[in-house]
Amino acid sequence: MRPVVVCAESIPHSRPYAGALRAMGVATEAIRVVTPEDPLEGLRELGACAGGVLLCGGPDIEPRRYGQTARTEAGLTLMPELDAREWELLEGAHSARTPLLAICRGMQVVNVFLGGTLYQDVKLELPGVTEHYIRTAPDFLAHDVEVLQGSLPIGQLLSRERPRTNSRHHQAVKDLGRGLLPVAYSPDGLLEVMQMPPGGWWVWAVQWHPENLLRHEQQRQIWVAFVREVKRANDRLAAVAEAS
Repeated sequence: MRPVVVCAESIPHSRPYAGALRAMGVATEAIRVVTPEDPLEGLRELGACAGGVLLCGGPDIEPRRYGQTARTEAGLTLMPELDAREWELLEGAHSARTPLLAICRGMQVVNVFLGGTLYQDVKLELPGVTEHYIRTAPDFLAHDVEVLQGSLPIGQLLSRERPRTNSRHHQAVKDLGRGLLPVAYSPDGLLEVMQMPPGGWWVWAVQWHPENLLRHEQQRQIWVAFVREVKRANDRLAAVAEAS
């Protein structure tokens, strides 16, 4: 089985995400964690040949990557070495159509990678927006999510019952990247879910943290869907290898 690549700011930060994968039946030896400590060389190839790529939550993306200058008052925490590694993985995943699940910062990274932009700080740029960085228990359900595209695969999953999510972010998607489809929003209008069109590159992205919500069946199904796509990708690659 080709690995599921988990990209995070550190090994400790990767653990809840790797734990969610293991809870879905992914073997520990099939999980490859990438952090800023890893060399850049070979990451593009890793993204292309992996069974799946998972981008985790974490610090802010360098604003220059989406054509902006960092605003001092936005209180950014930057880790350009993480940005660089995620971009290499995404280059490979994009070229090979490797299944991709993107969570919180990961959603923002995918959006910027595809040419989109971000609000550097939602409270700074959108006066009146509700608090989205909730410093309580990781599984605290902070707000509802309104699904507007229930016909899309992730929209269908989330439409089974009204989603409630945790929330730990101060940035958000502003302008959508190329090809991405908006699926669901928070009550105050921030994009919470997006995906690529069905039948092409499998990309699901959520702004919250489903790795902390596995006791909720609806949230577990996000992980189930990703692991199912990883298996399909592995089966396709195995079939190609046998034919050649």
